[in-house]
Amino acid sequence: MKVIMRNALVLSCSLIAAPGAFAAGPYIGGNYSQIQYDNEEFDTDTLKIDSATVNAGFEFTDFLALEARGGLGFDEDSQGIADFEMDHLYGGYVKLGAPIGETIRPYVIGGYTKVKGKVSANGSVAGVDYSYSDTETFEDESYGAGLDFNITDTVGANLEYMRYVDTDEEEISGISVGLRSAF
Repeated sequence: MKVIMRNALVLSCSLIAAPGAFAAGPYIGGNYSQIQYDNEEFDTDTLKIDSATVNAGFEFTDFLALEARGGLGFDEDSQGIADFEMDHLYGGYVKLGAPIGETIRPYVIGGYTKVKGKVSANGSVAGVDYSYSDTETFEDESYGAGLDFNITDTVGANLEYMRYVDTDEEEISGISVGLRSAF
């Protein structure tokens, strides 16, 4: 029984630490993201903001990584009566991946994000003009999915969808593409 347990432990440790095309260790990268803001209070289309995000992380194995991100918004978008301008976002996440071959790894990601932005609305109801503007910090549990692609041993690219904030009134999500480098 001890031999079976020891062999099972050795096998499971070797699978977790098995070498592959995705090298474990620290990495840093950058992404271009299109952040999408939806607010149920305002009768508008989705507002879209361009942003840049820097990410840094550590891959413990081919399957598990911890990652931190910080990003800045470039512009604002207006649709109908609403306007949204993202100042910055930051968060911490756990990535669970499953390498497929030597060049591609799909993953799921989850964690917690804070987004600071300015929300404005201007309009008129029954001949009475109104104006609303407030800088808000949105924070929530976050989740998403993506694909990492190896270009060389140390350089990779990725494509990702992330739901940063999802509350009763507001939703902030993003689609991003980027590059990263292991070292």
